[in-house]
Amino acid sequence: MATVQTPPERSLSATLPVSQETNDLDLVALTMAALRLVNPWSVETKNTWSKRIEPGTPEAKDRVITLAEVSLHDTRDDCWAVIYDRVYDITTFLDEHPGGDEIMLEYAGRDASTAFRSSGHSSMAAKALDRFLVGELPMHERMYRRPGGIRLSDIPE
Repeated sequence: MATVQTPPERSLSATLPVSQETNDLDLVALTMAALRLVNPWSVETKNTWSKRIEPGTPEAKDRVITLAEVSLHDTRDDCWAVIYDRVYDITTFLDEHPGGDEIMLEYAGRDASTAFRSSGHSSMAAKALDRFLVGELPMHERMYRRPGGIRLSDIPE
């Protein structure tokens, strides 16, 4: 029969002994003091854009917006959606949408490409999206506009 050995019990003092005789820096004490001032595990949520993104501007085509940032815009007052790897601020269009705002709010902050395609939108509706464009997804988050991505013949350029 095998026996299990356990390590001997050790008692640690509550405080670390600090030697006052040397002039060396105590790196552990210095690190702990620094951690009291700054919490490295806190997450700062800051807006990555210095100014409001104006939909439909020429600069919007150059902006890269992640899906994580898109997901923050999922309310009636701030509604973004992704269609064919492009990000659109559709907040002002909610009341004008012929199918109602409920379906658009269902896809707020998410990818709505499948819903857009399956509802039979015309090429004119796809062209009308340009005035709401605020950016594009980064290459690694795209499904359509990337090498080896899903190929559809009627995706607007």
